[in-house]
Amino acid sequence: MLPFAPAIAVRRLLPAEMEAACVLLNRQLAAAFYSRPMEVEEAHEQLLSEAPPSMWPVQWQQHAVFLAVRAGELVGLLDVAVGSDTVELPSAQPFGLLRFWVLPEEGTLVDPVAVALLAAAGEFWRQQRVGVIKAYSASTGYPQWQGGMGLLPDDWAAQTRLLLADGFEFVDRRYAFVYRVQETLFEESVPQAGLSLSFRGDLRDRRYEIFFRRTERVATARVVQFVPEARAPRVAHLWEWEVETQWQNQNLGRWLLRRILNDTAQQAIEQVLVFVRMQQVAAINLLGQHGFVEQPYRGYSLQKTMRE
Repeated sequence: MLPFAPAIAVRRLLPAEMEAACVLLNRQLAAAFYSRPMEVEEAHEQLLSEAPPSMWPVQWQQHAVFLAVRAGELVGLLDVAVGSDTVELPSAQPFGLLRFWVLPEEGTLVDPVAVALLAAAGEFWRQQRVGVIKAYSASTGYPQWQGGMGLLPDDWAAQTRLLLADGFEFVDRRYAFVYRVQETLFEESVPQAGLSLSFRGDLRDRRYEIFFRRTERVATARVVQFVPEARAPRVAHLWEWEVETQWQNQNLGRWLLRRILNDTAQQAIEQVLVFVRMQQVAAINLLGQHGFVEQPYRGYSLQKTMRE
């Protein structure tokens, strides 16, 4: 006689289940690079908000978190949404987002829980009439509480395998580099006359902007500070680091980077984390010249087209 196997049920996350969901979520965050566990109050804001906090401006349309339950126990979680890249482009076509998920630790449950969660997500996206789904999108999809950008550590191989089996394809890959902040400061020099550097925001979320003749913005960077957990090093995430095309190869990126590294040295920051696309060869070389070391994990974004 075969043993009875409890069925897996999937339902939307309810406020009363937040504490249990937070335990499930934090178990996985504890094993992920540059991530920090959350208290229940923060998890409530991040998981139940119709417009969850995000690193980039997002025009949210729908947001949902699905739970997989087996014999009364939470065994999986999937955070999904529908939105478009920025509120500055209200006419942009919305797309589906797979933002984060947690699968069971027990190996035999991984596949059936994943299939059940993805089926619920697929129905959610079809109801919203979106044609494209992005998983771990760098511009909108990745949750604010995850320090990385589309980060899939090596031990997330099951998630990768299951997404590929569900029709997703890789569309972007980023390398991760870390700089151990030194007391020695870099020499800074203005690349040419007419350039000025200004700041917006505060120390926790600061934007650096270079202007030509105080009117034309030619380069920008954004640094977001976070502490993954109580005993972890303080980290500054170089979230944005861009030079306008016509101003590239004129040492503006070098000036921005040195200013940021010098600032972090005076703010008790211990590490600077940055993700760069594999095609950004010049940026990778510049990071290496300033002491950044590549890390043994990658950031990935995946995408699929929904079938009718």
